[in-house]
Amino acid sequence: MKDKKEGIGDLYHRETKYRRDLPLGGGLDWSNPPSPCKEDPPTMKRFTLRSPACQGGEPVWEVISKRRSFREFSPQTIRLGELSQLLWATQGVTARAWGHDFRAVPSAGALYPIETYVLVNRVDDLLPGIYHYDVQRAELVLLKEGSFGREIARAGLGQELLGDAASVFIWTAIVARSKWKYRQRAYRYIYMDAGHIGQNLYLAATGLNLGCCTVGAFFDEEVDHIIGVDGVEEISVYLGAVGHLS
Repeated sequence: MKDKKEGIGDLYHRETKYRRDLPLGGGLDWSNPPSPCKEDPPTMKRFTLRSPACQGGEPVWEVISKRRSFREFSPQTIRLGELSQLLWATQGVTARAWGHDFRAVPSAGALYPIETYVLVNRVDDLLPGIYHYDVQRAELVLLKEGSFGREIARAGLGQELLGDAASVFIWTAIVARSKWKYRQRAYRYIYMDAGHIGQNLYLAATGLNLGCCTVGAFFDEEVDHIIGVDGVEEISVYLGAVGHLS
């Protein structure tokens, strides 16, 4: 069989393997640990989210069996309470103990490199625009007001569902948080973390009788520009569209 040319993905996977005959890397710099949350300026407009519902609802096994990707959404708005529940299910704090916040999803090394932004098209009691989710305060911080549905659809390789959805979750990674411990292997864990979050969005949306579809195909720099990140220290990694089914 003719040898296949090794691509950058093949090289990365090979070079970031853990091997018993090689050291794992240097020690951790405990004098300068990364912050698990991104801080927004206190002067920005904030919307406090309601406390999550932690009881009742459909049994988890039924929710799992009904989970699907839906690509057609109605023009109906979703409620702020529903968006609040989705945010909590994907990144929310479920407990606080010993100086640590425990969240609804696992994260490698409890470093939580993923940040959540929400592009709001149609949510009751929220202006259309771009928001950042402040995990520790359970607040949405308004970054940019305006309609960005057409822009996010264009950035998502023309996938109209992103413009039609009531809201689009945009997940980024602050790479240094994971690199602090995992060096170049950090990217593996970043994408795993994003996958955990995306699945929780699916299950929470299904439990609320909403449609959901995650998207990994997009022009990175265009999504970075929409939410205002540099694409180097903070990179866009995953999208999730949510809305009522058409």
